[in-house]
Amino acid sequence: MLNLLYIMRHGESVVNREHRLTCKRFDGALTPLGREQAARAGAWLHEKSITRILSSPFERAIESAAIIADRLGLSSSVDDGLREMDCGRLEGRTDEEAWGEWQQVYDRWKMCDWKAAFPDGETYRQAYDRLNGVLQKVQIGGTALLVTHGGITRTVIPYLCVNAAALQEVHPPDNAGFIILEPFGDGRFICRAWNQNEHLKGLNEHA
Repeated sequence: MLNLLYIMRHGESVVNREHRLTCKRFDGALTPLGREQAARAGAWLHEKSITRILSSPFERAIESAAIIADRLGLSSSVDDGLREMDCGRLEGRTDEEAWGEWQQVYDRWKMCDWKAAFPDGETYRQAYDRLNGVLQKVQIGGTALLVTHGGITRTVIPYLCVNAAALQEVHPPDNAGFIILEPFGDGRFICRAWNQNEHLKGLNEHA
């Protein structure tokens, strides 16, 4: 059986609705829509032979993973390497100035600028290494679900894929959307799907 990695962005959370930069504080529960998104994701995954579920330590990711784990009859555990990018002093802000500064760094991350850092936050190199560390660890044995965040997946995963050139213009995955990776060898992956979201059909997306 082919081992795959299903990487899912958490369901919609209250901080998504608030358009709040929340990259350090773990609190921020799912909205009712976010819980429904996670439930649909769990139903879609039912026949995918998932053997292991890991989540970011953020509340929105843990809650999403728990809903899916219950649907699949599995348990879930937390891996700190799956957390969102650390935006440093921008944490908690909702104003346009903060989002503008965030966007400038984010754009540099999308270009694989290793030294690009959020103010008092992490560099792209640090974020790349921690997420890649999780992927390398879990790709061996079984098919895993990793519940994480949109920002870090969009900036890091394309550079781990042998078909990365085709992924450079993709957007962050939808809430409860999937990136599906197949191990290729030498620590690289084939991206089999980006933002697989057929299970979300008919739901209103807000984030």
